Amino acid sequence: MNNLKILIVDDEADIALILKLQLEDAGYRTTRARDGLEALEMLAREHYDLILLDIRMPRLDGIEVLERIRQEWPELVVVMMTAHGSEDIAVEAMKKGAVDYISKPFSSDDMKKRVERAIEYNRTRLENERLQREVEEERRKMEAILQGMAEALVAVDRQGLVMSINRTAAELFGVDAAAVHARPVEELLSAAIPADRLPCRVVLATGEPCLDVAYDLRLPGRVVPVLSSAAPLANAAGEMIGSVEIIRDISALKALEQEREDFVSMLSHDLKTPITAIIGSIDLVKEGRLGPVNPEQSMYLDAAVESCAEMVDMIDTLLDVHRFEAGRMVTTLVEEELGPLLQRTVGRFEPVARHSGLELTLSLPGAPVTFLVDRKQFGRLLGNLLSNALKFTTDGGIEVRAELPENVAAAAQGITPGAYPTESLPREGQYLLVSVSDTGAGVPADSLVTIFDRFVQARNRKMGKSSGTGLGLAFCRKVMDAHRGFIWAESEPDRGSTFRMLFPLGTD
Repeated sequence: MNNLKILIVDDEADIALILKLQLEDAGYRTTRARDGLEALEMLAREHYDLILLDIRMPRLDGIEVLERIRQEWPELVVVMMTAHGSEDIAVEAMKKGAVDYISKPFSSDDMKKRVERAIEYNRTRLENERLQREVEEERRKMEAILQGMAEALVAVDRQGLVMSINRTAAELFGVDAAAVHARPVEELLSAAIPADRLPCRVVLATGEPCLDVAYDLRLPGRVVPVLSSAAPLANAAGEMIGSVEIIRDISALKALEQEREDFVSMLSHDLKTPITAIIGSIDLVKEGRLGPVNPEQSMYLDAAVESCAEMVDMIDTLLDVHRFEAGRMVTTLVEEELGPLLQRTVGRFEPVARHSGLELTLSLPGAPVTFLVDRKQFGRLLGNLLSNALKFTTDGGIEVRAELPENVAAAAQGITPGAYPTESLPREGQYLLVSVSDTGAGVPADSLVTIFDRFVQARNRKMGKSSGTGLGLAFCRKVMDAHRGFIWAESEPDRGSTFRMLFPLGTD
């Protein structure tokens, strides 16, 4: 209490002295003012925690001083002092803002208790006011956030009646927020799905969040595609009192998706058609129909045909990645024997490897292995990995190895952290492990995860190579996902790279 200061305002010196001695004995610091005017002057100069204010004083009585205090120092706690029999005046003073009153003559203990109670009351009042201000500030911030959201927000109670909507929702639906209050949410959200499948209704029925539901909103004169999510609204006790649905207008995304569809269609037709014409023209020249062709010219024509083939392959890879992402790529799993599949694909790359001075080897399990696979997709998957290995290997060799790991969990430990959710990694069961290893410069450690993303290439820091579209490995990841398998890369600087693939065996 040593830091609490009390101003005693009383024109009777003996009463003021008694109060001063008793309060200082209790640990308070005190100052005396002889009348109301002096008290106001002292309050203007110094801060006090409490004022003991006599009602009857010369020049300016206690009621008038109290009124001035409430105007200029509203946080100051005031306890009135009055002569016995004047309690009515004291009560009137409390109506005007005094916290308590003391009747003269007073006992020391009663006076101290009333002072302590008044100080504690004021402390609690100020704390409550502070908390209320903070709550109001947070409410205003939240209101500003909700009203400024680009998404529409609709909050409903347990009966599915609208409690509130934000500005974006009001503009989207063309309604006034007050006009839809307490109306069934179905009247506001006229959707092309049953009412009980609206995310906010699903939350009310299940008590669980309902995320990323796409549906069409029927608005006057138009239909708007939306993506919506809803979550429960709970009170302080954790009881669900309703739900809130966030509705995102995805018209622009749909338009972009259509543009992408048009672009992919253009790639499929408008680009491949002239490339086919170029190859046909080159073939005419190579066959000598337009005149003799010497060996050097034939070599350049072969290089041109090869470049056109690479361009067609890039276009096909882009189309396939797009089909995977759009859910339109059909993966036909058929029981196939592993050996012939690998031999056929590796055989296509042996001449290229020999021409580059590289050794290309294939290692197969001792016994025949069959697994469920899409033959065409598997061929392109392995072909992409071999093409990359040839591109980034200047000496040494490339090995394709297939094996049946005894412990799939141990084999999967090499999967780069973050490439797959931890809970999805294989821990048991039979798997086929296919690896493509090279002796090139390797892949930087910070690229081991991202190289399987679209349009991402790992720049070989030593060799400075970076060519292609960055779609080949993205296609490989899509193929492995379609086969419910796993693909990852392992690499050490200057010691080459190994791309590993785990294919599940069996039909489970």
